[in-house]
Amino acid sequence: MSENTGPGFSNIHNAPSVQQPTPPNFRQRILFNRNYLLSIPGILRISLIVFQFAAWISAAAVLKPHDGDISLPPEMMATRGAYLFFSIVGFFVAILLFLLNILNIVSLGFLNRLPWNLITLSTDLLWLIPSFIVSIVAAVRETEAKNLAEPTSKAVNIGAFGSAAFFGFLCTIIYCADAALHLVPIIKRGVHSPPSYAP
Repeated sequence: MSENTGPGFSNIHNAPSVQQPTPPNFRQRILFNRNYLLSIPGILRISLIVFQFAAWISAAAVLKPHDGDISLPPEMMATRGAYLFFSIVGFFVAILLFLLNILNIVSLGFLNRLPWNLITLSTDLLWLIPSFIVSIVAAVRETEAKNLAEPTSKAVNIGAFGSAAFFGFLCTIIYCADAALHLVPIIKRGVHSPPSYAP
């Protein structure tokens, strides 16, 4: 009998080992992540940036330059303001996520340990619902704008609300697709699984 198998001794050789979680296997330095640029999430992110910018311009163009005190009804101004907020903030959030991934900044320091699939999924879902709602409201405002009487009709660019609604719906579709692409690896490999486009 081994001297370490008697009473009062623990058999450390047969004790089950505890496996420590390992961080995602990213290259921990700034580099041009060509994988992300050519991946479906990367293409969707670029498309989202373009469409969010187009939505921003469309909402900003609702008001036509004019002289005098002519103004739009309060509900139209409120819709324009809400749409501008979500499109502008969404535009800069999309650019931020694009830069973090294209430059591989997500692999540096403590960022390497963050669940980037979950973060991207949460961002998509957070912006999906308000983008869909303001797009519906913008489509309704376009119909109302066509029925405005003079002189109020002189203060609005017909088609601007409709254009904003169109690009808003496109952004909503992209948010849905991107959320699904980041949800699948979470389900298959867990929250801390690296994105498919990691270098």
